[in-house]
Amino acid sequence: MKPIATDNYDFERLVTDGYTYVDKTDRLWKLANGKNGTLFFISRPRRFGKSLMLSTFKYLFQGKRKLFKGLKIEKKRWEWAQTYPVIDLNMSDYDQTSGREAFREALCDDLENRLDAAGIPYKKGAPAPVLFKTLIKGLASANKGDRKVVVLIDEYDHPLGGLLDDRKALRTMRREMHGFYSTLKNNVGIIRFLMMTGVSKFTKLSVFSGLNNLTDLTIGRPEYAALLGYTVKEIETVLAPQLKAFARKRRISSEEAIDQLCAWYDSYRFSPYSNVRVLNPVAVGNALTTGNLMNYWSKTGMPTLILERLQASNMKPDAIDDVYVKVEDLDVCDAEELPWKPLLYQSGYLTIKKVHWSDDDGRHVEGLTLGMPNREVRESLRSLWWKQLMKIEEEDFTALVDVAKKQLAEGDVDALMNETLFSLYAALPSTWRVKDESDAKRYFQLFMKMLGADVRAEQASARGYADAIVETKKAVYVFEFKFNKSAKAAIRQIREKGYADAYKGGKRPVTLIGINFSARKRNIDEPLIENL
Repeated sequence: MKPIATDNYDFERLVTDGYTYVDKTDRLWKLANGKNGTLFFISRPRRFGKSLMLSTFKYLFQGKRKLFKGLKIEKKRWEWAQTYPVIDLNMSDYDQTSGREAFREALCDDLENRLDAAGIPYKKGAPAPVLFKTLIKGLASANKGDRKVVVLIDEYDHPLGGLLDDRKALRTMRREMHGFYSTLKNNVGIIRFLMMTGVSKFTKLSVFSGLNNLTDLTIGRPEYAALLGYTVKEIETVLAPQLKAFARKRRISSEEAIDQLCAWYDSYRFSPYSNVRVLNPVAVGNALTTGNLMNYWSKTGMPTLILERLQASNMKPDAIDDVYVKVEDLDVCDAEELPWKPLLYQSGYLTIKKVHWSDDDGRHVEGLTLGMPNREVRESLRSLWWKQLMKIEEEDFTALVDVAKKQLAEGDVDALMNETLFSLYAALPSTWRVKDESDAKRYFQLFMKMLGADVRAEQASARGYADAIVETKKAVYVFEFKFNKSAKAAIRQIREKGYADAYKGGKRPVTLIGINFSARKRNIDEPLIENL
């Protein structure tokens, strides 16, 4: 059984080292053959295989035919003898956090090294746009075929991504990048193929305003909805041996294994014109390799910024799970204003859940409903949100969550309420207001969901709605919240309204929990806990 690469983004190494490759070369050929354009851009969340795709293009245009033996592109018509010089830049290689000069120096050093290696004369100390132009022209002139060059730029937006919380530095870097990317616009005539990738599609860069014939594959092209990421069919076929091994480890069927993988990592939909959904490839690879279903996504970039934008918009994680937007709202993102909807969509925290079509023709997209794609993203966002909220270190937060999970599993509800929940409310900063009963409940519900608890809010009974019901294998807990009243009043309401009646006579014990949040204390009073 071949291993799955989870941290190798070089196509040649992946093939020669015997890793499993989910073959996308038929789609790559369609882009590379020149019949559908030559200048492309695609935005996808981190860890979706953008770097591997660019690496595959690199070896394709270099004519490394042996690497593609047995792949779908072998059945396509391709001029293997016509090779091209490839300029492949990864903009994350150049440190922007130390300032513009450090970034400029690193970028210029790299370009000069490439010029030296190619034997192309240049002016020492020239600015990056000039060096880039010299490199493009020099390599194209040296190409004895059609005098053109291939340009591949990975993480084009990375120099801006690290400066989004510093407007002055952001504007400076944006001017720097605008000048650099303008080089592409001025030399399109000698560029055989261009592919740029990134996480965000930022405004006020020459990439989108200057390259008039740039084809954006991000949203509108349904045939490329599965260009990056794994479909269920690809997992069931190409990764079948690994899937079976994963199922054996977990003592479940392959069908159940697919269901579990989909619940954790599936449902990224990248085109309103296609129903195709894909799974996060790196997360799936890690899960199949280790046999563990867990959050592999929490360190994928920009979490603090995203949480700050949610806070500024007074949004909590579960409140973003049903968001309506216009398609044009997602097309670009202003790097200074950073509207949270396109930011979260482009970063992978939201995806297309439902398409609203125009009543006129049924072909025009009127709007989209966005939501979180899967369990991995939900847990990632919830845990990041709580850590940011509580200003707590990763190790301490993990320990707190582990204690809370153990308390819930063992039925130690007294400690869970009086110790853990009390500590959580005590950690809320003054800027985060708990203004009414709904706010108090929401914090509780978010934390219980983060623990993986089966919590149902506003559960209906014959005479009303319980604020929350939490079920475990051993017990059922019925919660009622009050604001500036008393825990006794909460318990009395549970009994009078019969919120727990549906669980009478069951095999599991039923516990009633009344909680009052005191605005004066900015915390809960001592909860009242009673058996049904």
